[in-house]
Amino acid sequence: MNSQDMIKTIKISDKVYILEDAFGTCSNLVIGAKKALLFDTGCGLDDINAAVRKITDLPLLVIASHGHFDHIGGSRFFDKVFLSEKDRNILDTYDEALLNKWISEMGDGDDYKTQDSENAIVQEITFGCKEWKQIANLDFGRFDLGDLEGEVIELPGHSAGSVGIIFRKLRLVLGGDALSPIITLIFKNHGSIEEQRSTIKKSIDLDFDYFLVSHNNKLLKKEILYSMAACLENTEEKRFIKYTYPKPPYGEGYFHVHSLRDEPVGLIVEQRPTKIK
Repeated sequence: MNSQDMIKTIKISDKVYILEDAFGTCSNLVIGAKKALLFDTGCGLDDINAAVRKITDLPLLVIASHGHFDHIGGSRFFDKVFLSEKDRNILDTYDEALLNKWISEMGDGDDYKTQDSENAIVQEITFGCKEWKQIANLDFGRFDLGDLEGEVIELPGHSAGSVGIIFRKLRLVLGGDALSPIITLIFKNHGSIEEQRSTIKKSIDLDFDYFLVSHNNKLLKKEILYSMAACLENTEEKRFIKYTYPKPPYGEGYFHVHSLRDEPVGLIVEQRPTKIK
């Protein structure tokens, strides 16, 4: 089976697609009249470029929502991927051996076995970790796909360099992990609860109806952001339970479940919030 065939394609409209890799990371494809945007590149095992080319042959602009490995691993399939300079430091913590180890640990089934009987990795992937030459600084705030204009929005919290994209004509925001209803502040380069709260409030003030995130393959309604904002209020008074993120990149912290109605909303942090004396 070809690696692009392991990517699930979900058509939202003629212009918007979700590409979900075998590990559950969703990239977003937006197709304009003259160009297309790919937002995130997945973990890097599946050939996401080939999957995109089964949908469109337009010139492609590729932007990473942030620097965590499951969003930039697939950058190896492209000549250039734009990433906020504020997340460049995350890349410095990765090397080929670590990412191959994580890929092998995330693999499920024969299609993704990368180890021999002695658990040694036998077929390593070259991600480009030494210099990440394919990853360029995101130094622009707007871009034009021909009939659609996208605007880059800074959404710090999940990571310092997390960004989103708003397409006002589509009334759509691409939110990466920054707008995930399960708000996660335990991974590399994450910010504070206050910073995440500001990001959610900023997003609520934007004029749009729907948004997409990186670990959910559904179109979400803007109203969910109000529940997320409530989740982030008065956190020191809420109940948190010990939590372990069970797969790469791993992590430990504390989990508050805010709501299980419709789309689950919650908050994961490294330390239980406490009142400032």
